Amino acid sequence: QTSITTSRDSTSATTTVTVSRTIPIPCRLRVARCQRLPEYGPNLIFFSGGSALRELSILLKEYTHNSVHLITPFDSGGSSAEIRRCFDMLSVGDLRNRLLALSDNCSNSTSVLGSCPPEVTQFFSHRLTKDSEQEAREEYQSLLNGKHMLAKAVRMPWRSILISHLRWFDQRRPSDFDLRGASVGNLLLTGCYLEHSRDIVTAISLIWTLLGAKGHVRPINGANLHLRTYYADGSVEVGQHKMGKGEKKKILQMDFVEYLDESQPQIAQKCEIDSISSELICQKADVIVYPMGSFFSSVLVNLLPSGVGRAIAHRNCPKLYIPNTGNDPELYEYTLWECIQQIVTLVRKDCCEEEQDNAIISISDILQYILVDTQNCYYCVPMKEHFQEITDLGITIIDVPLVDDDQVINDANHSRYNGGELVEEDEILLCSNQRSKSHVLSPRKVLEVILSLGS
Repeated sequence: QTSITTSRDSTSATTTVTVSRTIPIPCRLRVARCQRLPEYGPNLIFFSGGSALRELSILLKEYTHNSVHLITPFDSGGSSAEIRRCFDMLSVGDLRNRLLALSDNCSNSTSVLGSCPPEVTQFFSHRLTKDSEQEAREEYQSLLNGKHMLAKAVRMPWRSILISHLRWFDQRRPSDFDLRGASVGNLLLTGCYLEHSRDIVTAISLIWTLLGAKGHVRPINGANLHLRTYYADGSVEVGQHKMGKGEKKKILQMDFVEYLDESQPQIAQKCEIDSISSELICQKADVIVYPMGSFFSSVLVNLLPSGVGRAIAHRNCPKLYIPNTGNDPELYEYTLWECIQQIVTLVRKDCCEEEQDNAIISISDILQYILVDTQNCYYCVPMKEHFQEITDLGITIIDVPLVDDDQVINDANHSRYNGGELVEEDEILLCSNQRSKSHVLSPRKVLEVILSLGS
């Protein structure tokens, strides 16, 4: 079935055509076309952070070189925490992770330097020892001098480029910088950032070229801010690294502050999406995806900067939410219905800041599809109890197989997660008719659905 509507823009003398078709999910023909010509693949927008999309991103470059990854740069833990402390900058860890996942090792690479040798990604992926500060410093100096086996394995000109960026970092590194467990890729990216007048877009572009990444990676915002989380029990915490940790409590909302210090009151800070990222969403997106990942700190946080919601609502394309499988502590006491409400509320809030009459943005402008596999997957929130209310909103639930056969887990032998809480084995044994299920989604099956919507 196909329906077509046409409109003409008198100011630009162009005609806009909206085409609506009924397609199978997954659509094998569309997927095959993408795989045959990935350089002409669809423009897929992912709001994400962390490692939840790593496997999908590695696979993604086989089907499209036009994906856009808008990444949260507010992480305040791990290797990024020390860099942020010393240089007052955004977090680069998730940016590095996504660039690596999209890096190209194929012989037919179109990168300026040719295909990216695996030795380059190994160098970029390496972490310094955590054992002692002295050992970490010695290992770091060995990399910096080109004497480390990882540096020796990289052929020219890549070795010279990598060490050059690392030296830029070293020349600006404070004497008290803690190198234990530091990601070499984070240090390289920071070196590029400092070398180019603290311009993160230029730094990413240089690393993107070096790795031959097949897709676009951008921070949702370049500001040096931290997440502040408000909980249902009235408590407040500052720092993404604390979210969902410790005592279980329901998250209500988030905002941005300047400092990690919780001892003094702080005014909420505003930030906005840059014009290029906004244009990638509102003018070029073929599919907008709210993907799996930590719901608040990896997905919703990307909707907080001003302009993101307006860009989403402006673009007429499929918009898809993929709920988390397994355990997400950030969704403690949440339901699928409440997750949808969070997405809709943040997008509408941004749109209403622009619209003087507070016009209500329709649900279809924000979210049209939810991708689940209720037959084969464990989810961290209850699934089916709100399906009717969700479909009444006009949202289509795509319930298809998303699990590989070798990932299915037998209920009688494994614990599972539900609503963000661990359900013990003896409780599971009470459910005599439970099917075998998994908390591991197949990246290929998920991607086939996304490509089917966007091709």
